[in-house]
Amino acid sequence: MAHASSFGDTLSKCLVDHSSPADQTLLVQWVFSAISAGPAVKALSTITPTQREDFNRRTGVYFNRLLTVECRPQAIEAIKFDGVSSIETSFGALGGVAMRGLMGDPLVQKELQQLGSFADPKAMAALIVEAGNPKAATPAK
Repeated sequence: MAHASSFGDTLSKCLVDHSSPADQTLLVQWVFSAISAGPAVKALSTITPTQREDFNRRTGVYFNRLLTVECRPQAIEAIKFDGVSSIETSFGALGGVAMRGLMGDPLVQKELQQLGSFADPKAMAALIVEAGNPKAATPAK
């Protein structure tokens, strides 16, 4: 994975600063729509081709607005000094911020916590102790 330079960091910050919660939700929906087209998960989604096209169109408008209007100077500097790949890296950072917002939703948190029901607490505690952190090894009840 590429690492952002100061120019890439500046572009990433601009993208985040100019993305509303609604924009970030759109970004997560677009990623979900794209991923749901893959054969490994396609059967789990009901997104139609029309909906997928709408996500692509709206996200394209959003990306265009960010890069060519709101963050244009930062995008030019990042491309000039780091190459076109800096755009992908910076949008990756924005995606991370958007995903943290989704992951913080109480309903999502509740579902994520279900994984713990199927983990072996003794094995996890042993792993933590072996790593040198015995205080963190006390299994939750």
